[in-house]
Amino acid sequence: MDPSGSKKRASAAADLTDDLIVEILSRLPVKSICRFKCVSRHWHGLISHPEHRKTLPQTLSGFFYPRNLLNHEDAITEIPDFVGISRGEELPFLDPSLPFLPGYRWIRPEDSSGGLLLCNCWKENPRDEFNYVVCNPATDKWVVLPEAPDDLSSVSTIRLGFDPAISSHFHVFQLLEEDQYGYITGLNIYSSETGVWSHKENGWSDEVVPVDSRGVFMNEMLHLISYDVTILTVDTEGKTWRTIPLLESMGFENFCKGPVAFLGQSQGRLCYMNTRKHIASKISVWILEDYSAGRWIFKYNISTSQIFGEVDLMMELDYALIAIHPEANVIFFVWKCEDLLMSYDMDRGKVCVICSLTENMYRAFLPYLPYIPFYHGLADQD
Repeated sequence: MDPSGSKKRASAAADLTDDLIVEILSRLPVKSICRFKCVSRHWHGLISHPEHRKTLPQTLSGFFYPRNLLNHEDAITEIPDFVGISRGEELPFLDPSLPFLPGYRWIRPEDSSGGLLLCNCWKENPRDEFNYVVCNPATDKWVVLPEAPDDLSSVSTIRLGFDPAISSHFHVFQLLEEDQYGYITGLNIYSSETGVWSHKENGWSDEVVPVDSRGVFMNEMLHLISYDVTILTVDTEGKTWRTIPLLESMGFENFCKGPVAFLGQSQGRLCYMNTRKHIASKISVWILEDYSAGRWIFKYNISTSQIFGEVDLMMELDYALIAIHPEANVIFFVWKCEDLLMSYDMDRGKVCVICSLTENMYRAFLPYLPYIPFYHGLADQD
């Protein structure tokens, strides 16, 4: 081995400017960047710097889900559990049950965003009271949200919004609906910067109804699919309300049958998927190519036989779309009848069975399997 060669390589690395190092790191996966924090104190400081972390990637780690247990009083309790998408990979936190949250007998993850997790937590005493809690599973830090403003409407959806590349503050959105038809009447928004809720009247049409509770937070906006053939968006201050139309060819006719559409985010763009009318065995995939103009482009047409080996499977009834990878054209499913967590690479046509879920039979009785995608990056590592 030539020692002079090693010295030359070390010298070349030392000659790199900090900006160039950060630019190189921004093109690498999260796992590699985390390892590079151990190269030197200087590299650790570069990677951990708040400004540099804005340019470094986040990735999908896996899914939180509820697990039922019997406590010491033989009463049913619920705690979060976690399944990773990569076998043998170290989890980005120590314990998925969130033991650092004190005084709760029932903890259910509701949403995640930017490495933070929103949970519905029922107290041990009084047993009929609960809190919404936002926590960072990697740092064991949490915030108990205050009570939202009183309103005669019921809460239909609660979503978390956090983008560490833009702000160190998170927001929680409560969509309020009237009871009879489910029309949205308004919105409560919590800001971690102010520590208070604000109430906003509905800025969309008077008779708008979201398809279901899942949503996407990007560009500092919450995005939801609605029954009126649009994507609903609202900003973190409740000042900008927008609708993004879907194309007629995007198969929205199926909306009359229920939530058979999925909205996600991948590679910085909105991704919309659903099955077409009378062609339930096909999944259509569209990308919002131009966000400002609302221009969609068609990307993939996937047969369920490619994924499951069967053609007569219905989205939501037989399988559930639960996530799309933020950095790749890979989608994740739960195949309900087989109780399997699976992924499908849309570019390669490759199916991967990640794990069997049969050990938790409780999930089979839920109308929608509440698998919460958890994305982590360098905002969670310190």
